[in-house]
Amino acid sequence: MADPPASRQRCHGGTRSTPGIHQKRDAMKQRMEVLRSVTLVSAATYVEYALGLVVSIWIARTLGPEDFGRYAFTVWLCSWLMTCSNHALTTSSTKFIAEADGAGRPDLASHIAHRLSRYQHLSSLIVVLLFVAAILVIRPVEWRQSLWPIITLVIIAVVSKANYAMLVAIEKGQESFEPVSIATVLAGVINVGLISAATVMHAGLVAFFAVFAVTCLMLNLINRLAFDKYCRPFSAGPIPDDVSKRLSRHLRLTAALVLLISLRSSTIEVFLLNTYATSVAVGFFAIASTLTRGAVELLSVGLTTTLLPYMAKSFGKSGTGQAARLLTEATRFYWATGLVIAGVGLVTTPEIVTLMYGNRYVGAIPAIEAMLVLAGLLLISNSIAAFQIVVDRQDDRVRISVLALIVNAVFGAALVPFFGLTGAMITYAATRCAELGLAMFYLRKVTSGSLPLMPMARLFAAALVATAVAWLSVAVIPSRFGFIVGGLIFVGLFVPASFVVRYWTEEDYLLMARITDRLGPPGRTLMRRLNSLHGVAAKVSS
Repeated sequence: MADPPASRQRCHGGTRSTPGIHQKRDAMKQRMEVLRSVTLVSAATYVEYALGLVVSIWIARTLGPEDFGRYAFTVWLCSWLMTCSNHALTTSSTKFIAEADGAGRPDLASHIAHRLSRYQHLSSLIVVLLFVAAILVIRPVEWRQSLWPIITLVIIAVVSKANYAMLVAIEKGQESFEPVSIATVLAGVINVGLISAATVMHAGLVAFFAVFAVTCLMLNLINRLAFDKYCRPFSAGPIPDDVSKRLSRHLRLTAALVLLISLRSSTIEVFLLNTYATSVAVGFFAIASTLTRGAVELLSVGLTTTLLPYMAKSFGKSGTGQAARLLTEATRFYWATGLVIAGVGLVTTPEIVTLMYGNRYVGAIPAIEAMLVLAGLLLISNSIAAFQIVVDRQDDRVRISVLALIVNAVFGAALVPFFGLTGAMITYAATRCAELGLAMFYLRKVTSGSLPLMPMARLFAAALVATAVAWLSVAVIPSRFGFIVGGLIFVGLFVPASFVVRYWTEEDYLLMARITDRLGPPGRTLMRRLNSLHGVAAKVSS
């Protein structure tokens, strides 16, 4: 067996206490806390995604491509209105509450939460009033037979879900992830029960959307009950002038940013598809978005949910240097996760879609594959966005969003009316690539640190090999469930290869040793295997 990494040798070495060792112990303690939060959020998300996927398939099979496209358009509109209702409030809440806690000011965190919560109530009211006024003028064709019932259901869904998201942002700022985990699981179970009842009763489009609205309401109520048990209450109080000025600036810039993002987050594509293409194309695009979002959340939601509050707390304690270090760590994990999403997505999508949705949805397969690959390769933009939020570089994010929106509008207007779903996918790809390129350009103006490009390139090469082998395996296995074998082959090749190509750092090995040691003999056996791979990589590099 090869020698363990140097970091692990030091961990089991002498007992001499030095400032450097204390710092490493504190860093490791923080990493373990982050890991616990990631595990908690991820477990709830896995349940939520599994239930949500079942519901999506159920509704798609029950309604058919055309009615499902109308349902997907209505749900998308609710999501857009929720974003407009909350704009900057959720992000600003998490950042400033976590920052105040990191600075030892829980009273200030409470006052910030109270003020931003009041802003959220007012914002939701304004958005709902504008929505009703606009619908009475436009009167969408899809809703004309049930206009007022759908308007009422949209209001219930938007107000409930937007307020829920605001409370979740406050919980994240307090580093309390239990309420959202409880709410998502219980609301998901309720949703499945209601969908089952609607299917048995042969309900129509309006009934299924009513289930969506009721689920949003239950999500809000359950989360509120859990908040009272696990989180600190917030109350009105003074906010220092310097913090208030920073908060106001952050709100203005982030509000502009979020509204810009809401316009380029498939909004133009969905609107143009709904106008120039068919409801079926909208439904296919919605399925691609749903499966892609589910895959991304399934593998990265824990890191995404916890990164901003922990990075903000580190910024409150130690400034930009510590936040930049967390940026590098998060980027490495995002890149590895994104390659898994892209590789497994290419290997398994055709058979999964046919098995789950049926042959009527085969036309959605190319869009799903393309979106999964793009989402995986561009996942690292999440870490850059979190860093820019924490170090108060929202002006850079606004510039990025304006330029990306221009790219989105130009490509969308030029391609979607003529090429339909294919044009929408090209527009989506061009927008996301432009966004990442601009984000990396502006990142270099803020920090002297750089992304681990060489290790990322080595891991990308390993992912290409694993994808090719897994894809060939699926092609030669005559089975409807061959995608399972293909996915296992990809993971079985990619994970060991990540150690062989020396992608992980010594700090990662130390964290792995801490985790595997808690698993007992199986964990220690796994760690010996990882050390062997590390030894192979060391010999190859030498």
